[in-house]
Amino acid sequence: MLIQSHRHRVRDLEAWEKIARYDTYPDPGMPKRINTAIDTIRMFAEAGPCFVSTSWGKDSTVVAWLAAQTGLHLPLVRVRVDGFDNPDCDPTRDAFLNTYGHMVDYHEITVPGENVARWWHEDTTGMIQHAPDPGFREAERRFGGRRITGIRAEESRMRGMVMQRWGKTSPNTCRPIGYWSAVEVFRLLGQRDLPIHPAYAMNYGGRLDRRWIRVSTIGGIRGADKERADWETTYYPDIVLKGKTNEH
Repeated sequence: MLIQSHRHRVRDLEAWEKIARYDTYPDPGMPKRINTAIDTIRMFAEAGPCFVSTSWGKDSTVVAWLAAQTGLHLPLVRVRVDGFDNPDCDPTRDAFLNTYGHMVDYHEITVPGENVARWWHEDTTGMIQHAPDPGFREAERRFGGRRITGIRAEESRMRGMVMQRWGKTSPNTCRPIGYWSAVEVFRLLGQRDLPIHPAYAMNYGGRLDRRWIRVSTIGGIRGADKERADWETTYYPDIVLKGKTNEH
């Protein structure tokens, strides 16, 4: 279920409909993937206090749903960055919690957006390089230092190395969909009618592959490049402009 946004263009949605129809195709392996992931989360959670991390991107939404299926009422935590949060996360969150909110223990932690490095800064010396980090430290203080995440090997070489070294669980981290492909993630979202963040249809009229669109704070420098900056300027110009204006 793609969440609608005024930021979508007509051609974006047309392109989305063309690709999203493949999400409905039969997938004989899905039940086993789901059950294995749920078992992985359950075993990790039963070993000690932990929380589920979510950004309301595709991967963490799937993990939030999987966590809800465990019946353990696990803490589900989102870290917000004041002034730079992606505004389309809120309707995605609301759609999920309207259906599954009673199955998780949801929390939001807001951290300041000041003195945070942004891609439009010429000099980031002395600035916080990754704004959500203090929020995750607070989450660890409240819920314990063990985290369930949506990272996947396919996303990057570094994450592939992490999966190769540790597999789906290490002492402090659980990666229940670490070996899933983006195609499998979108297929579960589509077939379980889970909310899909609007960003995945912000595709330049079909020229941008939805698999590589990231949901994160606007202006963040981790993983940022010119294409990311151009994408944010195209679809979230109000937040980019506000960030640049407030810092001059």
